[in-house]
Amino acid sequence: MEADRELRKIVHPFQRLSNFRDVGGRKTVDGRTFRTGVLFRSDELSRLNAEDRVKLQGLGIKLICDLRAPRESQKRRLRLKDASIRVVNVPLHEQATHDGNRRKLLGFLFGKAGDERFREFIKAYYHHIAFDQTARIREVIMLLSGEQSLPALIHCTAGKDRTGFVAALIQLLVGVPYEGVMEDYLRTNDFFGPRLEKFIRVMRIMTLFQVSPERIRLLAGAHPEFLNEVHGTLVKRHGSVESYLREACGIEQDTLQRLKDRLLSA
Repeated sequence: MEADRELRKIVHPFQRLSNFRDVGGRKTVDGRTFRTGVLFRSDELSRLNAEDRVKLQGLGIKLICDLRAPRESQKRRLRLKDASIRVVNVPLHEQATHDGNRRKLLGFLFGKAGDERFREFIKAYYHHIAFDQTARIREVIMLLSGEQSLPALIHCTAGKDRTGFVAALIQLLVGVPYEGVMEDYLRTNDFFGPRLEKFIRVMRIMTLFQVSPERIRLLAGAHPEFLNEVHGTLVKRHGSVESYLREACGIEQDTLQRLKDRLLSA
């Protein structure tokens, strides 16, 4: 895992992104390597400045999968002059679900319910993505496996839950050990670090200090239990991520193999 630990040092120098990284670079259980430079993940891209846009285009990205709800995507849209980059909105939940979740999150922040209720809410949210949005998961995989689709980038708003789940699926599909997948999932906390403390201060002021720092950290961070729980259910039902993608998402084995071949070193 020494090579995997080295990945912590690799940070693409975007000034206006908090959670951008390469999904690849890790060894698989059969000794191959998830190639770097073919699949990236990020938080939302509308904040990019001119210098960041040049850096993004320098990565040679051909496809951007935006996992946000429609209004999220329209409100904060990436505007690129490079017509060669295809941007596709594949919402991992419907607009009504997104609006309802925002109300629940506000209720959690200001309400008297314990942290355990929030944990159960997030676990249910991951289950909704994994088992109610299988057609959307299928669409993402089909897009990534298509001709002239790589290098690609997947993102949502924070690049944490929706993006984190999809990135984990792909890493597990190609054979990255679960330990490495979890380590990458939790790197969100490393990237958010300094900005998270600033976010906590701002949120505390905006809420007139009614919300504790601990509760804001629970809301804004990546936590092992959420990925562990949905992954455990997925494996219990289907045996593996590859079987889940075939059985629940209806993706042909040829498509999965084509994507694996493109993402893995020879």
